[in-house]
Order: sequence, then structure tokens, then C-alpha cells
Amino acid sequence: MSNPNFTHLIRLLKKVALAFLVFTLCRVAFFIVNASHFDDVTLSLFLYGIRFDAVAIAYLLSPLIILELLPFSFRNSKIYRLFMSFFFYLGMSIGVVLNLIDVAYFGFSFKRTTTDFFSMIGVGGGDDFMKILPNYVIDFWYDYIILAILVTLFYQIHKRIIKQKNATIKFSIKSRLVQTIIFIVVLGVTVIAMRGGLQYKPIDIVNAGQYTKAQNTPVILNTPFTIIKTLFDKNLDQKTYFDENDLDKIYSPLTAINSKGKFNKKNVVVIILESFAKEYVGGFNNGEGYTPFIDSLLDYSYKFNKAYSNGLRSIEALPSILAGLPPIMNANFVVSSYSANKLDALPSELKNVGYNTSFYHSGANGTMSFNGFVGSIGVDNYYGIDEYPEELKEQNKDGFWGIFDEPYLQYYAEELNSKSTPFFSTIFTISSHHPYTIPKEHINHFDKGNLPLHETVGYTDYALKQFFNTAKKMPWFNNTIFVFTADHSAASNAPTYNNYFNLYAIPVFIYAPTSNLIGENNNYFQQTDITPTVLNLLNINDTIISFGNDAFGVKEKFAVNFIANNYQIYMGDYFLQFNGTESIGLYFTKTDILLQNNLVNQTDNKLHLKAKNKLENKLKAIIQQYNNRLINNHLSYVD
Repeated sequence: MSNPNFTHLIRLLKKVALAFLVFTLCRVAFFIVNASHFDDVTLSLFLYGIRFDAVAIAYLLSPLIILELLPFSFRNSKIYRLFMSFFFYLGMSIGVVLNLIDVAYFGFSFKRTTTDFFSMIGVGGGDDFMKILPNYVIDFWYDYIILAILVTLFYQIHKRIIKQKNATIKFSIKSRLVQTIIFIVVLGVTVIAMRGGLQYKPIDIVNAGQYTKAQNTPVILNTPFTIIKTLFDKNLDQKTYFDENDLDKIYSPLTAINSKGKFNKKNVVVIILESFAKEYVGGFNNGEGYTPFIDSLLDYSYKFNKAYSNGLRSIEALPSILAGLPPIMNANFVVSSYSANKLDALPSELKNVGYNTSFYHSGANGTMSFNGFVGSIGVDNYYGIDEYPEELKEQNKDGFWGIFDEPYLQYYAEELNSKSTPFFSTIFTISSHHPYTIPKEHINHFDKGNLPLHETVGYTDYALKQFFNTAKKMPWFNNTIFVFTADHSAASNAPTYNNYFNLYAIPVFIYAPTSNLIGENNNYFQQTDITPTVLNLLNINDTIISFGNDAFGVKEKFAVNFIANNYQIYMGDYFLQFNGTESIGLYFTKTDILLQNNLVNQTDNKLHLKAKNKLENKLKAIIQQYNNRLINNHLSYVD
């Protein structure tokens, strides 16, 4: 192609090739740092990823592509070429930075970042992100080394490309026609690249699942792609898997609590433990863990051995725990267009029968819009760091999120002592959150384990022990039901927990000091089950809209969650993954807890086929009820 008509095209192709090289190196870095989260990764996944890279690169470099090939003579001027360089560096810098976010952040989110990440950073007006940013810089130092290497690489190579001399083009009628044709053809190719090919619909996040099992799809995807694909994905689609008559027969969130006992007016305290994976609690792992106090409490509690969070982030936890609403959509409910919907939430149901309701969190007021959300579901009083005694703040601050767990839980015990009874109260701990700090006087007192947060898990466990030592002396204690749950799990060591099945496994148990509620439950239990289960324990006859089950009711138990645009359901002896159109994974968990043997295509096995159809229909019905009720604001039994 020595013809001067092709000079700009050749230079553009070299820049695009450089972009593909940089994206591939980002994927390699992402995989190396997060390899423990994936299974059976082959070179083919990196090749498949090129298709998704093409989409992101086409979007990011589209201004450059247009400017480079405009069929006008001014494109050869020095100022214009500087302008083109700016758009190249801008697009590439955005691509690299977004990809490197997930090199570090994937270990917390277990999915490629989508636009909800940015709404979570800015939500509530708190300054939490800026406070912890320096620690992220320190803890994930390798990300900045990778960034420096990649930026230097594409700068040096790009500098060589743009130094190439332009051939002089005399814009005759013929050459202008050739340049116009090149411009139109390349624009057409760019549009095809933005769509990911010539197929009927543009590719989406879910299409990565056609190349590998769900757990490995983040290797194929890239972060600019997932952000682009969720940029305008704010509203749910109305679903019509089933007609209305069949829908309620398969699944209905209408939940009737039919208790035979007398309303007992017990106090209820929900303790939400930050980032507590089931893996960390010895009482759920044959004594192997970091929680000696919780382990001792479990001997006198009712524990759920197969408990799962519905989400993987704190902002997703409260709607699940307090309102029976799982996060099975890309947007976070509390900052979505549906956040004003009326919910049948546990605080409002208890408030209706005379309970005093409160919520405590030692973080900045407004963090993750907790204050707004709990206020909308019947919580009378929200307490953040602003309400903590001023004279105690400085000495008890952790320097990042708020007040250390031990002093805050002591403050909380005294606060409960001043409540009128019966009361409902929730406390959300913070110390076991990154950057995992504990008070100086407790450093080296707890088992450090082999993950940074293990020591803070031990500290929070100790703080709970001190809380109970104080609370048990108070008059309200013996008439209180304590519900323990994590907001979500966190980093894992064991292969058993390091897959999409047990990634959501959390400790959930109920401790009632003077009751005979002691034992264990081996049915599935999810965070959304907490609301109907507590109403039953209080002997409150009620009918609510809840996507959870009463743990003591007769309905078949299950758990659902949503990750990387795929839905998951746990029920019976099977675990099913569904992409919204078709099932992509079916596993017999009785013998395959590591998800090694995908049975989804084994249609000749009647047992597996029956299970697949049952779970898929149940999940479709849940999705249809969820989407349509959120869209139509039908999430309350009494509207």
C-alpha cells in the first residue's frame, strides 16, 4: 500500500493494532492477579476476548477514527495531528485505567465493573471514597506499576507511528472519491465492531457465557465493555415468560405468615457483619476459623448451615435483609429509579404493631444512602457517625470508615437500653472492611490468618463478645431475638468457597437468650428470608410481598443471586445458572460442589432434565415477578 491514498488508513490500523495489544496485556495482568478465582482457563478465552475488546476499542477510538480519515486536506496539518493524538491518548488512557480498576477490585466484587460502581462511589454525599483512596493506592501498588508500563508502552509505540511521514495527497476528484470510500467503509467496519459482529443483536455481557462457564466470563470481558453496556441500562424490561395465570402457580412473592402462637412482643436486633464470609466462622467449618466468641454463641443458637447472601456488596444488602428484595438487576435498588417504590419491609411491619425502630452504622451519615433507604422502609431513627458522642469520636475513629467496632458496640448497647420496648434495631459493623484496621492496643492479639481481613474478623468477634457482656446485664436482653447475618462474603482461600456456588456463602444464625430456639437448619436460606422468618418468630400473622421464604414455613426453600448478568438459583440438590434467555449451567451439588461437571446439555438424563426445567421455570417466574412488580410499583400487599 505505497499509494498515498492509503497513508492515513495504514497509520490508523497501526494505532488500532496497538490498542488491541494494550487491551490484551490488560487482560493478562487481570488474569495473573486474579487467577485463583478462575478454573480451567485456556488460551482460547484470551482469543475470544478480542471480540469484546473490538467493541470497547471501536467506542473509545471512534473520534480518532473519524478525524484520521476525514477526506479533507487539513488533516495533514500539525495542529490537526496533535488533536488526533489527544483523542488517541484519551481513549487509550480511559481503556487502560478502567481495565486496571478490576485488576485490583475484582477480588471484592467478583465481576467486571459496571456503571453501578460509580453511582456507589458518589451515593449519599459521603466522603468515604476519598478517605480510603490513599490506602487503595498503597495496597494495590502493583496496579500503578502496570499503569506506568502500559502508558509508556503505548506512548513510545504511538510516537513512532505518528513520526512516519505523510505522503502528499493531491485532492483531485479521483483521490477525494477514494478517500471518501475509505472513510465510509471504515466507518461501516467501526459500527460493525461496536456491535461485536453482524449478528441480529449487538453482543452484550451475557454473550461471554457462550464461550466458557459463568465463573470464567470475566477473563473474556473487559471493563470498558461492561461499563459501555450498562451505561444506559437503568431500567428493567417487562418480562412475559408466563401468562399471569400460570405465573403465580409457579412462583408468587405473596407471603402469608400464619403463626399459631400469641404475639410475643420480643425485641429484635439484627446484627449485620461487614464482609463476613461463612469460611471465616469456625462454627460452620469444623472449628477452623477466626471467631471464637461467635463459635461459642452458636452452641446456644439456631443456625442456618446453607445460608447465602443475595448480593456481593453492602449497598445491596439492606433491601435483601430488611425488605425481602434481592439485587437481581444491574442497578443498585437504593439509587435506582425504583427506589421510591413502596416495600413491605420488616421495620415498617413491626412499626405497625407498636415497635420503636432504629438503625445504627458508625460510618459517615449518608454512606450508600443507608439513611434515606431505612427511612423509607419504616425506620424512625437513623444513627451515623454524626450522632456518636462528640467527646469520644477522635479517640475511637478508625481513620477511614468511622468508629471501631468495640467502642461503637458498647455505645450501641447503652443506646438500646434507652429505647422503649418492644424495639426493632439494626446495627451494621464496619471494622472488617478494607483497609482492615484495628485499634493499636489490639494489634497482634488476634489470629492474623493468611488474608489481611482475618485479623479484623477476630477483632469484630471480640467486639461482639464485649457487647454481649454488657448487654446481658440490661433489662431488655432476655426478651430479645438477635439475628446475625453478614452483608456479603469476601476474599476466600478454600476452593470450596471460591466458585459461583459458595461465593455467596455467609454465616446466618438466630440467638434468643431465653428461648428454646436452638439447633440447625439444613435447608437453603437467603437474606430475603429474614423478614418473613422474624415475623413468624414474633407470632405476627401478616401477608406481605417478599422474595424470601419463612424458614419455618412449608414452601420449598431456595436462594437466588445475580452476577455478571447471569441469574443463579440454588434449590434441592441442584444449582442453575441462567442468562435471561437460556440455562447455561446446571450442577448436581450433592457430589459437585466445585462445579466441575456442567449437566445443562445432558438432556438424555431424565433426572437432570427434570431438575433443569423445574429450576429454570422457578427462576423465570421470580425474574418476571421481580421485574414487573418493580416497574409497576407492586411490591406491597397493601398499596
